[in-house]
Amino acid sequence: MKRLNRRGFIRSGVGLGAAAGAALGTSSARALFDPPAFWTYRTAVVVGSGFGGSVAALRLGQAGIHTTVVERGKNWAYQGENTFPVIASSQSGDGRGTWLSDTDAASGALPVGRYPGMLERVAGDTTDSVCGAGLGGGSLVYGGVLLQPRRELFESVFPSLDYDEMDQEFYPRVLSLVSGGTIPDDILESPTYAGIKNFIAGATAAGMDVTRSHVGFDWNVIRREIQGEITPYASVGEYVFGCNSNAKNTLDKNYLRLAAETGRVRIAPLHHVTTITEDSMYGYAVRCDVLDEAGEVVYRHNIACKYLFMAAGSLNTTKLLLKAKEAGDLADINDAVGQLFGGNGDELMGRLVYNPAQNPVQGGPPCVAAHDPANPIKTVGFMHSPSNQRGDLPEGVRMQLHMAMSVPDQLGQLTYDPSRDQPYVSYPFEENAQDRAAHYMSLAKLPHVDNGVIPGTAIGSAGAIWHPLGGVVMGEACSDLGELLGKRNLFVVDGSLMPGSTAAANPSLTIAANAERIMQRLVPQLS
Repeated sequence: MKRLNRRGFIRSGVGLGAAAGAALGTSSARALFDPPAFWTYRTAVVVGSGFGGSVAALRLGQAGIHTTVVERGKNWAYQGENTFPVIASSQSGDGRGTWLSDTDAASGALPVGRYPGMLERVAGDTTDSVCGAGLGGGSLVYGGVLLQPRRELFESVFPSLDYDEMDQEFYPRVLSLVSGGTIPDDILESPTYAGIKNFIAGATAAGMDVTRSHVGFDWNVIRREIQGEITPYASVGEYVFGCNSNAKNTLDKNYLRLAAETGRVRIAPLHHVTTITEDSMYGYAVRCDVLDEAGEVVYRHNIACKYLFMAAGSLNTTKLLLKAKEAGDLADINDAVGQLFGGNGDELMGRLVYNPAQNPVQGGPPCVAAHDPANPIKTVGFMHSPSNQRGDLPEGVRMQLHMAMSVPDQLGQLTYDPSRDQPYVSYPFEENAQDRAAHYMSLAKLPHVDNGVIPGTAIGSAGAIWHPLGGVVMGEACSDLGELLGKRNLFVVDGSLMPGSTAAANPSLTIAANAERIMQRLVPQLS
């Protein structure tokens, strides 16, 4: 096959590299494309396919803007009950759960086979952090929680945003495509959901505000699990790494599918972005290693574009911008990039309850939250996190796990580590002691056994940040429409925009709703 130079290929209009990128990702590509680099041009490129990138892709496509979505991970389209790893397999070293590492991402310790899997672990000083990889981004590896923040907390974290507008327009817009609704009463009454009922009763008795959260799951599929029509997964606590009953409403099923159906959006999985550069002719160039399912580079696909949308998540959007700044590929990247990074004030906490009626196997997904605005230190939110009980406990005693969330006191920063080509997390663990004190104060209000609160896995000790936020924050590193300061037509639309917090609520819904807000205002300005 004749190789074309960069401009010649773009001007030819053939678009072979983009078509191949969308279709190939196996070793067969190696024979066809060894070792070339292809250039294509699209009006817009979206880097990443999570909650921000999927929203951007759909709204660009609906506006008739020719767009390519590049996603480093694979397309995990449901293929049956062994599509995704489960907790047990991940604990035995299932490489499908880990992005291109010899060590399991969830634990940070178990050896695994190298694979372009679903979760990446990023090192830090006091804590590691994790993020998703795959078509659909974080929707593949989140618990499905679509929790709207409380007004007073939202307004303290996002003073420049209109809560009424988010509440009446953008949150509902996201829910209409992703949510399966709140937990139905008949499912709540089934045996494996007794733990959630117990949490509701305890939080209500403690005077907390209890909310049934929307979730990105299909309750009808979960109902079929409970009724014995299909193998149970979500209903027995297997809901994090995808869901092998196909109950999870991942973004490939809604936003991304609708984007592709516009005919204007190409979706290219296994496209690992290595650099982003300025391009004197078109605006920006995105350089990708195209991988096979062994994680090997089969060819390189470079895409020139007028509009660049960064949506690789807090860790990797920030990494790519800092890498470009260090290399001089993007001039004048402002000094606020990398700052105001946080973990949403998270702390996974456990308690023992005496409740023989609670099944040791707990049904998911997480779907009930409780907030304690009466906490004298600060408001604390708990998201009950169903899990399968392990270890020996006294007769009738059961475990309950809750993700505590609060607006953190101090935020950290992200830097770029060129030796590992990864971001590095610097997080002020000790400086957030007041957060942990508030979490324990609220947890102590919930019923437990003999005051036996089990210490949670605190951020910065043995755990990891599961809700990384910040690094390219609105009003600091970019405008309220996500345009990077000093860089025309380069926009950020993901969790990087959040100032280390989404106001004591799980982040996914707010990230997506904010992207909807940005795209509604931005798209009419694009040509």
